[in-house]
Amino acid sequence: RVEAGAMEIRGEHAHMRCHQFLIAVKGSLHVVVDDGHSREEVLLDRPSLGLHLPPLTWGVQYRYSADAVLLVLASHHYDALDYIRDHDQFLALVRNAKA
Repeated sequence: RVEAGAMEIRGEHAHMRCHQFLIAVKGSLHVVVDDGHSREEVLLDRPSLGLHLPPLTWGVQYRYSADAVLLVLASHHYDALDYIRDHDQFLALVRNAKA
């Protein structure tokens, strides 16, 4: 369990291989999705709406409501080596993946 305040920013990373699926099972939050070419902001505010983050997608979660509960489903077990935590490195990897 990870707790986040309304002004806290979570995520700020991408994965090399892992897919993630985000669901706000309670409350709401905003998610910024960046594929290295475009950025989009998505409001997750009901449990019937989910957001798929495929590999090489930068995700940032923020603006949590006071009652927000975010469920994140992952295709892989935790692997620290799968994380891309530097946005510039992420952009370089996306450019190289397209080459």
